[in-house]
Amino acid sequence: MAKYGIFSWFGFVMPLSERLELIKKAGFDSTCLWWEDEEGAYPVKKTDMPKMVRDFGLSLDNIHTPFCNSNDLWSESLSARSEIVKQYLGWLEDCARFDIPIMVMHIMEGDILPELSSNGIESMSCLVKKAEELRVKIAVENTKFADGVDFILSEIESEYLGLCYDSSHGRLHGCEFLLKDFGRRLITCHISDNDGEMDRHWLPGNGIIDWKEFCESFPKKHYLGNLMLEVYPTGDEIKGGPAEFLNKAFKSISALGSFSS
Repeated sequence: MAKYGIFSWFGFVMPLSERLELIKKAGFDSTCLWWEDEEGAYPVKKTDMPKMVRDFGLSLDNIHTPFCNSNDLWSESLSARSEIVKQYLGWLEDCARFDIPIMVMHIMEGDILPELSSNGIESMSCLVKKAEELRVKIAVENTKFADGVDFILSEIESEYLGLCYDSSHGRLHGCEFLLKDFGRRLITCHISDNDGEMDRHWLPGNGIIDWKEFCESFPKKHYLGNLMLEVYPTGDEIKGGPAEFLNKAFKSISALGSFSS
């Protein structure tokens, strides 16, 4: 039976506790967190978030780590690589400390593609070794440059390294092949729709993604994780308020799950 989740930040500014309560009430099984302290009117330390999630009866699927300087994973500079690897090692330790099973990460960011080289393999191999020790899975997300994800997953084989497939990025940047080629290594997913122009984070059905094709490509036999929405409301959906949006979101992902199971 499919399990459904939604990212803890779903586009409405309100305390995390209220968001989690509404997520649970809408029928979701799980959520995921951006791994930095929340700021603004409702500050929450990231170290307090895992317990908050579980106190509301939700499972914590994963944390999404910050991706600034992720290109340094490929740097010619040993010091730059060592610094960024150290940060990710710390986040893996956080996962183990707070019993979080998956760390989602970007392996590159921005408009300029780093050269695919042994430097990146060396960086990721170090992270995978620690992930294996801690029994925490690393899920590499497809962003603009699918070739980098293909390169890493092709070069490093480990049950603790796999794919976080983002449907919106896949449609925008021609990454659909990753779901087909590495479906058996799918660890988690980010599901949202778009208009073919920008990463809108719309609910499935609000944009142009071919969800029938998506479901046909989905690795039903291998994937046992949550179908995880990473969505924000449209202008009209904002007017309806967070509870109505989450109810709509749950219906949307449930309909998709019935075709993916």
